[in-house]
Amino acid sequence: MEMRLKGKTAVVTGAGGRIGIAICSRLAAEGAAVVCADLTRENAEKAAETIRSAGGCALPCRVDVTRSDEVRLMAETALGNFGSVEILVNNAGGSAGLFRRLSRFENTTEEIWRRVIDLNLNGTLSCIHALLGQMIEHQYGKIINMSSVAAEKGILDRVDYSAAKGGILSLTRALALEVGQYNINVNCISPGMIAGAAAIPHQGTWLGRSGEPREVAALVAFLASDDSGFITGDNHTIDGGRVLGVRFHPRKEK
Repeated sequence: MEMRLKGKTAVVTGAGGRIGIAICSRLAAEGAAVVCADLTRENAEKAAETIRSAGGCALPCRVDVTRSDEVRLMAETALGNFGSVEILVNNAGGSAGLFRRLSRFENTTEEIWRRVIDLNLNGTLSCIHALLGQMIEHQYGKIINMSSVAAEKGILDRVDYSAAKGGILSLTRALALEVGQYNINVNCISPGMIAGAAAIPHQGTWLGRSGEPREVAALVAFLASDDSGFITGDNHTIDGGRVLGVRFHPRKEK
């Protein structure tokens, strides 16, 4: 595999899930040292061990992205071990389903709304804030935020999640305007139905299948590399065409 990220350090939040592990593994395979950050030490270690067993360089780090003090400590740990961080992948997130509290908007509570916003939008903001200064200092950075097709289409019973992911999309575009002068690219990825990810009401894709975590990871690696040097403030939908509308089965031509 091409070593496009050799000599660079990446911080990946939400590292222990299937998509997170795929992202960490792909970045390491392309030469990056990876800080595998996750809510539990067990998941962080699992992601790091996957990389190490393949001969890569990884550092596990437990962090709750909703806690700004823990996020700052994560940044200090990464910088203390590697000197600089060139790549930040804000992959941590999820809907109220993580708390077994999915509901219609009329029945949701302020507590759940805040938890979903904190996990997705505020967590992304905190991680960027903790590492942006050193990227500006080094005049280089790749920030990749994880939004969702929910930001574009909305998802039933996930108004809070859709709003949070929409905020990430807007954050990405606005931040790109501020930091482009420092050679920092800020981009967004919006996955649809990805195998092994949290269940999303599935209405079919125009490719007739769910996506694979490795396909999301490949897109992350591209945006983390200098091959994407002239791309910023953009949203990259990876959903098999789901945002195009419901997939129907057309009649075969006779």
